[in-house]
Amino acid sequence: MKRHNNCGVSGNGNCRMKKNYVKNSTNSLARISGRGGIYCAIMALIVVGSSGCFTRKNQLLFRGMSDTSYHASMQQVKPVIQRGDQLSIMVYGYDQESVQYFNMPMGGGQGGMMMMQQGGQGGGGLMGYLVSEEGTIEFPKLGTLKVLGYNQEQLRDTLQQRLKPYVNSPIVNVRLLNFRVTYLTTDRATTVVIMNNKTNIIQFLGMVGGINWTDRKNNILLIRQVDNKRTVTRLDFTQKDIFDSEYFYMQPNDIIYVEPNQRKFLETNIQLISLVTSITSTVSIFFLFINSLK
Repeated sequence: MKRHNNCGVSGNGNCRMKKNYVKNSTNSLARISGRGGIYCAIMALIVVGSSGCFTRKNQLLFRGMSDTSYHASMQQVKPVIQRGDQLSIMVYGYDQESVQYFNMPMGGGQGGMMMMQQGGQGGGGLMGYLVSEEGTIEFPKLGTLKVLGYNQEQLRDTLQQRLKPYVNSPIVNVRLLNFRVTYLTTDRATTVVIMNNKTNIIQFLGMVGGINWTDRKNNILLIRQVDNKRTVTRLDFTQKDIFDSEYFYMQPNDIIYVEPNQRKFLETNIQLISLVTSITSTVSIFFLFINSLK
């Protein structure tokens, strides 16, 4: 018995339509996939091409420096005491009994003159005299002292003079306990307690792991606030002039923000575009498969 084509004689037109539909669907799928691949390839070329300028020139620091020896100023603006600061004040003298009263961990003076503060990352527990919103501290025997705006040496000299009636040849040591600097980028943030008041900005960057190669080194933002005055400036680490900047040494409560360079955004965008293209291709394949079954 002679087998007939499933479409029959009268169904040749329908078969041709179905074959053409499948062929067109396949071509459409190829075009969609091809467009997605071409688009991703173009974006990848853009990333590679535009990132070339970040490979060397913008990665070099302190450009213009030569092998030489010159006078380097160690002069630094002395940090001043501000509201909310935590001060360590230790008194020494020939008579240990007379100074013991001033160095008691929690006591001797009016309520709450010394307190324990739990610091954040790297801070640990800090014990010291808390400067009030009025800029004062409560000190044994001397009562309320105005300390706002003093630097550590000025407060030391003032206390040594005023403690002479109570201590024979007093020696006072004043130290700022909450010398904190904050470092911000697009993907990390940290606050560091500085133990050395003479810390410069390069040493600080070493503490936080330096600047990533995908971050800008020629437009670093430094925000500095002393009492009611806030200063915003930008620093260029690609030039040697950074060593002569008035902002070379850190100050308490400094904030350093490092911007990302263009390549970081391009790499993020190409990843997003690749993901969207893959999803679009998958959805297109699914609908084409469903339509082919109809």
